Formats: sequence, structure tokens, C-alpha cells
Amino acid sequence: MSDAARLFGQSLPPEKHSDGQEALRFARWFGEERAATEIRPVDLESYVETFGSHAPNAAQRADALKVFLSFAHKQKILPERLVSHVRVRRTTSRARGPALTDDSVPLTPEGKASLEKELRDLMAQRPRIAEELHLARADGDVRENAPLDAAREAQGQLEARIRELEGTLRRAVLVEEHNAAAGDRVHIGCTVAIFNVQTGAKMSYQLVAAAEARPGTGRLSVESPVGQAVMGKRVGDEVQVTAPSGLVRFKVEAIEV
Repeated sequence: MSDAARLFGQSLPPEKHSDGQEALRFARWFGEERAATEIRPVDLESYVETFGSHAPNAAQRADALKVFLSFAHKQKILPERLVSHVRVRRTTSRARGPALTDDSVPLTPEGKASLEKELRDLMAQRPRIAEELHLARADGDVRENAPLDAAREAQGQLEARIRELEGTLRRAVLVEEHNAAAGDRVHIGCTVAIFNVQTGAKMSYQLVAAAEARPGTGRLSVESPVGQAVMGKRVGDEVQVTAPSGLVRFKVEAIEV
């Protein structure tokens, strides 16, 4: 990627210097040591989201990225034309409250802070991974170089998780900002106590988005079978959940905001 961006910059006249800078920014975001052939439409869509649809230079940056992708395709650096996947999404503003869309990710303040910390930690690993790639490349024949393959795989996994976290945080909306109308019903961010009607076993979970759910932490995804069943219910309501052993009945015992 870094080679492709530099080659593009060298082909530009002085007045198009900003286009070259955009190519370098994209290369750093995607991973300078990664192969340009690994670029996928979803990568471009995620990158463009980092512009911010209301930023005054969003359209200009998108146009510069298109020029770079077109250049890379003509130079046979990219096997397919990807320009059509560079689109700046426009959102409508609301007079009150956060701008919620179909792809919004409601997060608790704690969950958002946790994802932000994970992102910072992962980004701090980039220099180490880049150094491992550099050393592996310098170590003999790259065609049969296990350390190089391992370093490339590690970088791919690292960058994929970074992009996933960046996308989640861009779409994040704090749950307390849009739960005001939930009243006494089960909603995302609350802690709900339920018990198994057949066995009497009691459980307590905080309902969270799938992005911050973790096994064994008491945080239950609203997309899980139990989470889906209890959403919107009140204390005393019963729900049925399909389990491997058959239908299980739960009763909502308490809701704590």
C-alpha cells in the first residue's frame, strides 16, 4: 500500500498534492505493509465513514480517494475497479437527541470506554507488527518464510479488528441518550433479574449491544435469545425461550436502570 500511494503521489502535478496526501492517509489507515490487492469494498466504505458526512472537506477527500483508486486500477495494482464504493453518506440532522439510524450501535458508557481503550491498545501495536514484518522480509526467501506469513496474518487480524472497532464507535449512541421513553420496561443498558419458572433458578444480566457483550461478565446481548425475549417487558411478564432442551419459561422479577 505504501508503495502504491507513493507511486501515485509521484505521478501528480504540484497542484494535486492534496490528492497524494489522501492516498497516503488511506494507506496508513489500511496498513502500509498490506498488499493493495487486499482492499475490499467494505474497507473503502469504513474508511469514508471516518471523514464525517458533515465535514466540509468530506466530498473533496472522497474525490481524491477515487482518483487514487482509478490510478491503481489503470496501473494494474488493483485487479478490479473500486471507485463506485467510495460514497459519502449524508445524514439528516434532528432538532433533539442523537442522530439515530438503522446502523446505530447503542452502547453503555462503560462499554464505549472499554471499546475505546481496546482500540487505543491495538493501534499502539502497529509499530511492533510493522517491525516484525520488516525483519521477516529481510530474512531470506519470502516464498518460504513462515515468520513473514505469521506477521502478515497478525497484521491482517489487527487491522481488521481496528476497522471493526472504529466502525462501531463511529455509529455509537449512548443508551442513556435514547432510553428516556422506555419507562418501566426492559431496555438496553438496564439490569434485569429473571427466574426460570420451571426450576426457580435466578439470573441477573445487564442488557447490552452485541458489540460489548462478553461471556461470564454478566452482560447479555440484546440479540441473544433471552435478550430478545425480555426486551420491552415489564416486571411480572413471562417469556418463552427456545433452548436445546426445549421451551424454557422465564419471568421478569426486577428491572434496575
